[in-house]
Amino acid sequence: MVLWGVLRALGLCLLGAGLGWAQSLPTAATIESIPLELTMPERYRVTAVLEPVRKVGLVAPADGIVRGLEVPLGTVVRANAEVAQLDRAEALARFKMAQAEVKEKQSLSKSNQNYKDVYAAQLEAAQAKAELAQLELDRLTLRAPFAGRIIALPVNSGQYVLKGTVIAELADITSLKSLVPVDRRTVSDRADLKVFVEEKEQTAKVQSILPLPESYASLRELAAPFASAWVVVANAKGELAAGLRVRSANLPITPIATVPKESLKAVEGPAGSSASMVQVLRNEYVTNVPVEVLGKIGPERLQVSGALRSTDALIVSSSVPLLPGTLVRFAQAPGQVVEGTTPNPARQGVGAGITPPGAAAREPAAVPSGSSRSRPATPASGRPTPAAAPAPGQGSQPF
Repeated sequence: MVLWGVLRALGLCLLGAGLGWAQSLPTAATIESIPLELTMPERYRVTAVLEPVRKVGLVAPADGIVRGLEVPLGTVVRANAEVAQLDRAEALARFKMAQAEVKEKQSLSKSNQNYKDVYAAQLEAAQAKAELAQLELDRLTLRAPFAGRIIALPVNSGQYVLKGTVIAELADITSLKSLVPVDRRTVSDRADLKVFVEEKEQTAKVQSILPLPESYASLRELAAPFASAWVVVANAKGELAAGLRVRSANLPITPIATVPKESLKAVEGPAGSSASMVQVLRNEYVTNVPVEVLGKIGPERLQVSGALRSTDALIVSSSVPLLPGTLVRFAQAPGQVVEGTTPNPARQGVGAGITPPGAAAREPAAVPSGSSRSRPATPASGRPTPAAAPAPGQGSQPF
């Protein structure tokens, strides 16, 4: 009587599913299912970060002492803003000497007209020396060549530095770039690309497409033809910062599996677009799983990504349409008329299913063509004779 209760529940479930098939339950079905071998998406997770589109180091133009650092680390400065200053005493003295020489030559040129051309040439040379002295003095004040953020200050005020020492590093943060993996089939130069910065969606502009670097070598295992691309993300409001992680929307984020081509089903996606799905047996129930096709693996197999589980059995084919939610159970019992195969290729499938309660009293259950099975007689009460439970270790276990 316990077994009858289980079979009755199964029959009701199949009856409910059958209402979608012209209000009738199929009397027989053959289901081919295979196990799934999944690869987790973490294997193909690559590290990409935001970088400034341009970065410069402000270096000491001469040996000297750093007299002042005008801005602290992390400050956003305008173009031509003063960042640091080296000792100017010596350069200022040379500049004053050059100015004095210019005044001297001007005075001589005015007081002696006999050597006007000579004094004019000397005055021109003195003015050139004064200009050079002015440039040397101005170079000791380090200014930002463009608007940006101070990202490094490797020296301290009062420190003696040699010519060429980096005093500060300036980065342009109005735009940030990153080298991300992309699908060559869907991405082109100068096109917009959706990326995720710390899992927040952003729109980037593709600047150039390049071959995959060695650090992205694992992506060559995927069927999709991946390349790398430099992309630029606008940051006019300064909400983003260098070093934030970037994830390309082209990378799979769900488990990856290789499936037979015939197991893929076309469905209508959002806004009338086409999409794909597969059907699996999950905890004994038929479940529709939307998938993204990554590419072909030979002529008969496809690589897909979707919310699949390692315990799922992929339904490759079925003799009748299967509605999601249909209960399918593999067991050995007389008189079963819905057939299937287990997800273990080493084990042959056995019958799965039951005639709806009461149906046997009205008419005999149909048997699949070519099947040697036959249903036992049904008692006049309309209830099927309870089937004996298989001995321990016999028969197929349910999914």
